[in-house]
Amino acid sequence: MLLLNNRKIALRGVTVLTLFFVLFSANAQIKVMSYNLLNFPTGNFADRVDTLRPIIDFYKPQLFLIQELKTEDGLIEIADMMNDLGYGTFENAPFIAQQSDPNNPYFLQQALVYDTDIFTLAFQDEIITSVRDVNYYKLYLNDETQQDGSDTTFIHVFVTHLKSSTGTDNEQSRLQMVNAFESYIESNLNSDDLVMIAGDFNLYSTNEPAYQELVNPSNEIPMIDPFANYGNWAVSNFNHREILTQSTRSSQIGNDGAGGGVDDRFDFIMFSNAFYSSSSPIKFLEGSFKSLGNNGTCYNSSITNCASGNDVPSNILRNIYYMSDHIPQVCELEIDLNLSVTENVQANVDFTWEKGNVLQSNGGILINSDSPQNLDVFIYSLNGQVILEKNIAVTYSTHYFPFDTEQMSDGMYLITIRTASNQIISKKFIVKK
Repeated sequence: MLLLNNRKIALRGVTVLTLFFVLFSANAQIKVMSYNLLNFPTGNFADRVDTLRPIIDFYKPQLFLIQELKTEDGLIEIADMMNDLGYGTFENAPFIAQQSDPNNPYFLQQALVYDTDIFTLAFQDEIITSVRDVNYYKLYLNDETQQDGSDTTFIHVFVTHLKSSTGTDNEQSRLQMVNAFESYIESNLNSDDLVMIAGDFNLYSTNEPAYQELVNPSNEIPMIDPFANYGNWAVSNFNHREILTQSTRSSQIGNDGAGGGVDDRFDFIMFSNAFYSSSSPIKFLEGSFKSLGNNGTCYNSSITNCASGNDVPSNILRNIYYMSDHIPQVCELEIDLNLSVTENVQANVDFTWEKGNVLQSNGGILINSDSPQNLDVFIYSLNGQVILEKNIAVTYSTHYFPFDTEQMSDGMYLITIRTASNQIISKKFIVKK
């Protein structure tokens, strides 16, 4: 019997945002990458983050969905590398070691790295299955017109690595993992929610029960495969070889990963109907999905043989070859909101906690300002409900602002101060009575 894990994970630490918000732009594109990194950061090659770096720098994903991660140190290494590249402000979701199948000594986990200029991580959880976890990340967009938390746009991202190998038993294991995912979203989400599931699905054809279950139109939230109309990818005369994802190598290298050349489609990103709605503030951008570096000319051979006529340069193809036996899956999301990004300026107001950010009773903050000014203070829950909204006048350097938690349920909240010049300072706190 498959078990659903109901344990909720609080975000690691307290993120202090001292931000000056400017317009990111309406109708912007956000880049997504899903990538099986093959036993990262271990394996039989040294300095693997240095192999990954040029791939990330070439595509510049703002939402990075990772499979085959083995250690927390590896995840932090990736986030640090992405920050070093300088095109965003990145943070990794807290690493949670694999919960599923605890007696299996070979643990692999999924993970998320996201650009905090665009997203905030509100919540994460793990769906427990008989094989490995399905990781859930609830993100919201930093819409600068909705800083008080109203009408927040949430994206529900699931990252998975289904059971590998052929055979009926393995097909059933993949189906059981998908059923656990379906049960979770039907119990916790709504049919019009923005839901994305990505990862290494290890599917061998469109006929597999797990694939059919994911795209079943009778589901409460059916998932959409952007390449569904291409048909069954498993046949030798398949006309769209550019969407195949594994293997990057004609022969195994370093005694790790699979060989055989580019001839399977194991890696996917699927979307709920909401990503295709004309009224949605965030949409899947048609035509943006690519198996990065595969232009369809290296069928049954190494990805480096796809160099002719390729938009991806040969040095990046070489890094993809050595990085993993999987090809990164990339796509773009179109945003119809005004997203806020940060500039490196120092706000002239900040605040600290009177008694820390875990509140068992009423709380308060100490506001520090270098000049008299009027401030808007908001407290809202992470599902967008406004708990408090108040304008206060700060007339001296340190101002005490108390607030009542008696009517708040246990959980995580966000307190935000906004100045007249639209400087924003936000901090998370926890009510735990």
